[in-house]
Amino acid sequence: MIKRASHVLAFWLFLISATIFVVTLLSLIFFPIAVHVQHLADIAGMSAGKVYHNYVQLMAYLYNPFSGDVVHLDNFIVSGSGARHFADVRNLFVFDIVVMLVTAWPTLRYLRQLTQKHERYELVGQAQWGILVSLTLVFAMALNFNAFFIAFHKVLFRNNDWLFDPRTDPIINVLPEDFFAICFVLGFAMFLAVLFWLAITGKRDAQRK
Repeated sequence: MIKRASHVLAFWLFLISATIFVVTLLSLIFFPIAVHVQHLADIAGMSAGKVYHNYVQLMAYLYNPFSGDVVHLDNFIVSGSGARHFADVRNLFVFDIVVMLVTAWPTLRYLRQLTQKHERYELVGQAQWGILVSLTLVFAMALNFNAFFIAFHKVLFRNNDWLFDPRTDPIINVLPEDFFAICFVLGFAMFLAVLFWLAITGKRDAQRK
C-alpha cells in the first residue's frame, strides 16, 4: 500500500512539474506571436527582435539556479521589488525542475509496469478526479481570469512584489495578462490530454481483465 501510494504521489508530482516545464519552454515559441498580435514592440518602443531578446534573457535567468538575485535585461530597467519577484519565480522554476527530475524515473517505471500488466485501470479514478478539478479551474479561469491570476499569485507568493509598476518595471508592458492566459490554457490542455488518455487506456485495460 505504501509503495503504491509513493508511486501515485510521484506520478502526480511528475505530471504537474513536467507540464509547467514544457509550457514555459513552449512560451519561447509563442511569445513572438504574442508580440506581433498584441503589438508589444510598439508598446515598448523598440523592435520585436529586441523585445524577444529580453524575454529570452529573462527566461535564461529564471532557469539558472546560479544567476543571483539581480536580473539583467539589455533594454529594460528592473526595480528592487521587480528583481525580488524574479528571484522568487526563479526559485520556483528551479524547484519545479528538481521535482520533475526526481520523480521522472519512478513515474515512467510505474507507468511502464501498469502498461505491461494491462493494469492502468488503477489510475482511472485518479484521472477522473484530476479531470474534474482541472475543468473546475478552467471554468473559474474562463469566468474571470484576472481574479484567477491574482489568486494564483497570492497562493504562490508571500509578498506583493508581483504587483509591477510599469514606470519602474517596464518589462510588464510586454508581459500582458493575455499572454499568461495563453500559457495557462496550454498547460491545462496538456494536463487534461494526459488524464483523458489515462482514463481511456485504463478503461480498456479493465475490459481486458
